[in-house]
Amino acid sequence: MEVSVRDVAPLRRAILEWYAREHRNLPWRGTHDAYAVLVSEVMLQQTQANRVALRYPRFMARFPDVTALASASEAEILAEWSGLGYNRRAVALHRAAVEVATSGWPSDLRALQGLPGVGPYTARAIGSLAFGWPVGVVDTNVRRWLIRRLGLDPRSPAGANRVLQEVADALARAGGRRLEPADVASWTHATMELGAVVCRALRPACDACPIARGCPARGRAGPVPVARQGQFRGSLRAYRGALLRALAAASEHALPRSDVASAMTRHSSAGGLPGAFDAQRVQVAIKVLERDGLVHADGQTLRLGPEETPATIAE
Repeated sequence: MEVSVRDVAPLRRAILEWYAREHRNLPWRGTHDAYAVLVSEVMLQQTQANRVALRYPRFMARFPDVTALASASEAEILAEWSGLGYNRRAVALHRAAVEVATSGWPSDLRALQGLPGVGPYTARAIGSLAFGWPVGVVDTNVRRWLIRRLGLDPRSPAGANRVLQEVADALARAGGRRLEPADVASWTHATMELGAVVCRALRPACDACPIARGCPARGRAGPVPVARQGQFRGSLRAYRGALLRALAAASEHALPRSDVASAMTRHSSAGGLPGAFDAQRVQVAIKVLERDGLVHADGQTLRLGPEETPATIAE
């Protein structure tokens, strides 16, 4: 899909003016440090922004730069990550930090995607927010407002995604004008903010939308389909989360196997574990976490993190 300069200019102007007035003050905004952007984007991949806003400053205080994170043990990182969920992200983040601390930051999108845990979206986010590359960043929020504004069918994501990326790239390039890195970053934040607080999934605030005029979905937008997760209560995911939280809170991030069940009960998130504790599911959770390198057994003791020494960073 071709997007002309005439189409781009008014949309960009309206969105940027709205963002300047209405944006939320989130702790990861305003920085162009690639490490800080990487940390925030990995946290935001599968965790709501309000939860990340509480944990990101503490994580950055504990691991203020890429060398500090790369030099830490995975047990230390997992303990600090506890409560954010999807803990394999923390392991991938650590491995990405080791690569960057050793070899430096990649110089293009393809190379960024070679870092552990960095896919096409995260690479584009780092490129635009840290390096000022004028590339479109399409997360769930951006996808939603683009689909509605362009009048696309949300039920055919495979066909729509290519079009959405083309449009996002055209908007990011601003009709070919030369942009300062700060302008690129502001645009990326603005596009994500629009979908997060105005063009919401269930109750879009069309009256507050800066680009509502001419929008084919105005006043009648329904939810854009997304994949649904299964029930959390009693799930293997709930057991894994409780076990990781228990180990993160334990002295030296370790527990005797005999204490694991009681510690998990204490550290279960609200409604996560059923009243009838499933001992077999605990063992399955341990095996899965061992396979993923998130915990390891040391005799009759269970420890957070893989069975390995912290990475050594080349001087």
